[in-house]
Amino acid sequence: MSLSYAILGILSYRPMTGYNLKEVFDNAICHFWHAHLSQIYRDLSRMEEEGLVRSEVQRREGRPDRKVYHITPEGLERFQSWLESFPPNLAVRYNDEFLLRLYFGGRIGREEVLYQVTKYKKETEEKLMRFRSLFRVIEDFAQKAGGPQDRLYWEMTLDLGIRLVKAHLEWITDVMDKIKKNVPD
Repeated sequence: MSLSYAILGILSYRPMTGYNLKEVFDNAICHFWHAHLSQIYRDLSRMEEEGLVRSEVQRREGRPDRKVYHITPEGLERFQSWLESFPPNLAVRYNDEFLLRLYFGGRIGREEVLYQVTKYKKETEEKLMRFRSLFRVIEDFAQKAGGPQDRLYWEMTLDLGIRLVKAHLEWITDVMDKIKKNVPD
């Protein structure tokens, strides 16, 4: 249900198409939440059946029609209730395939482990560059849909994303050094 709350929250700023929602996931909140377009449309369909969102088809001359989703009063009420309720555990829990592979690194050769670690480091460096560019996205979205207070909260989440990625880079550099020093060829 968390994806649904993310969608409701985004729609609370302004009506959007499913594709617009995907853009927000990809360009504004990718540092802490990911969603596939198929997941977004599946949840939108379910939420429309539940009366949490409604859609309208916008006809466009010379271009395909598009379906725009609006949050309903019931959807806004459900979203606000979720925001104001406090779950028993908010600590981050996750499954990380890279860490699982590294955990079993003693079962494969040194060069393969170093290859995977190097690839992880490169992807993490790219992620850091992308996250740093999101401040411009936040600024644009704040002008279109949010306000100064929203921007402050959005930037706080992005700040954590950047700090976590930096910590991952520092950690993976240490991992590479340890492997090179301690694992025989």
